[in-house]
Amino acid sequence: MPERENKCSFLLESWLEFHEIVAKHPEVRRLLFDPVTGLPTTPLLFPRIESLLEDRGEVSLLCLNVVKYSKIEEIYGWEVFDAVMCEVASALERITGAELRDADMVAELMISGNAFVVLLSPPRTTEVMDPEALQRLGRRVEEDVRAELAAILDPEVFPKFGCYVGAATAYRDPNVRLERLVHAAIEAAMAESLTREMSDAQVRQARLEQIIHAGDVRTLVHPILRLDDFTVLGYEALTRGPEGTEFERPDKLFRVAYDADLVVRLERLCRKRAFETAANLPEGKLLFINIEPEAVADPELREMMFTALVDSGMKPESVVFEITEHTTITDFAAFRATLEYLRRLGFRVAVDNGGAGYGSLQSLAEVRPEWLKIDMSLINDIDTDDIRRSLVTSMVTFAERIGVKLIAAGIERPEQLAALRELGVEYGQGFLFCEPQEPYPADEDVAPQL
Repeated sequence: MPERENKCSFLLESWLEFHEIVAKHPEVRRLLFDPVTGLPTTPLLFPRIESLLEDRGEVSLLCLNVVKYSKIEEIYGWEVFDAVMCEVASALERITGAELRDADMVAELMISGNAFVVLLSPPRTTEVMDPEALQRLGRRVEEDVRAELAAILDPEVFPKFGCYVGAATAYRDPNVRLERLVHAAIEAAMAESLTREMSDAQVRQARLEQIIHAGDVRTLVHPILRLDDFTVLGYEALTRGPEGTEFERPDKLFRVAYDADLVVRLERLCRKRAFETAANLPEGKLLFINIEPEAVADPELREMMFTALVDSGMKPESVVFEITEHTTITDFAAFRATLEYLRRLGFRVAVDNGGAGYGSLQSLAEVRPEWLKIDMSLINDIDTDDIRRSLVTSMVTFAERIGVKLIAAGIERPEQLAALRELGVEYGQGFLFCEPQEPYPADEDVAPQL
């Protein structure tokens, strides 16, 4: 019985006494420091918070929330998300001593979470924290972290990153347990960050709805070439939003569209613009049109195909629907049925992002594409990375056996091109040949300068 009582007393210890336990028990320390970022978690801030409340009567903090709409972990996996969280932690440490003060303390809200807490040192020139100054500091920290991450993250990953900073102040109250005071302040700061996120999301949705209503998107084309003689096989139709705005890039357009449940409407507009561009498609070339899995179930897709083909004068066999795997395909039976209908009309199908995102053997088995794009993440450093070479070699063998044609995406250097030709990849596209543009480039303008 005494042993049980000792265990219970240990479990009921105040968080304030954990710093003493940590000093005596290293195994407890491992439980209180985040294994990914190496930062302490919130409980280890309590002794400092207690001291500040006793001396000053108040303590202010910031909460930086890496928002869930970024979908980085969902799309790229937990390893990439962990790497992003490490970069956020590093960014906070780098701005400590600049935007933040040396005496400010950075911690994780909880182990392996998606939020950080910054415990602020007392203000230098005032007795209490000015609420407006606290809000301004939060915005500056938010902007600095975003700027730091923009310079570090892969250009494909950063547009999916988002963070918001909320701020709050806890005041000493002898009638309330300290832990509850602090947790109430953290909840208030997190609520503020979430409110700002929701407000921004509503603004983004309204802007996207205006873009769709005005039809304010355009189509650029990017050539796909045979890698042996650089003849043009066809062109990928690429959507761009209003030039010079945050919606110019398609990843931002569709990220907001998914958040706002506007994917189908946006897809209809993009397909319409792509088919308008197809009216001037050079003879004998293919047009690859991106289509989201969710849009394949659009009941207006079949009717739109007939109308678009009549208006553009295109033949169905000139069009390849390129399935972009930004989200999972949940109903393969319905998905496959629609694709088979399109194939009976004469259209062909490609799968984008082979080797990345949600690309899977099930997807290939169910869709059975005529074309498969090798994701640019596998093309990067293929000339020097043995693992990437082995993966692409396996894809070449696989494609030959099932009769799929491979297209390497994201070719930017002559060394990559040489490696792909050596491995037997037949088609490719990338900035080595030319950037997306309008109108269609002449064949002689897309051969690489080797």
